[in-house]
Amino acid sequence: MSALSSSTGFTGRPNLRHYHRIPVNLEAFLERGGEALPRCPINNLSRAGLQIECTPETLDQLVPNGEPVAPQMAIPVQVAFTIPVGESESTCIRARCDVVTVRRIARDCFHVGMSFAEFEEDAVPMLDHYINEQLSAGV
Repeated sequence: MSALSSSTGFTGRPNLRHYHRIPVNLEAFLERGGEALPRCPINNLSRAGLQIECTPETLDQLVPNGEPVAPQMAIPVQVAFTIPVGESESTCIRARCDVVTVRRIARDCFHVGMSFAEFEEDAVPMLDHYINEQLSAGV
């Protein structure tokens, strides 16, 4: 895995607002502590991170015992998702993410924000290309 390189502020963490967020309809495969979690839809994606939607049960697995969630107390999660490449191919992006926000949307629905911490292999240029294509298409 390669470390995420980005401009940082005084806190040493990337400013997540420096990157355009694009709405997506992708599926996240999650793993925490070596345990596979239920798949979750990804609502939006940026160069800095992503947001998933999950049930209370999945949230309990991501954030056990109601651990506090904040950028300074991030919870590590392995995430994998597939993005289209060209018209007929796709590639899998694998990354270590940190859970940094949790928002209750409804009684049975939560939005969980995750920042990318490390990527596997050539994921960064592929992710950048995908996001740039989506932005060029007016997404």
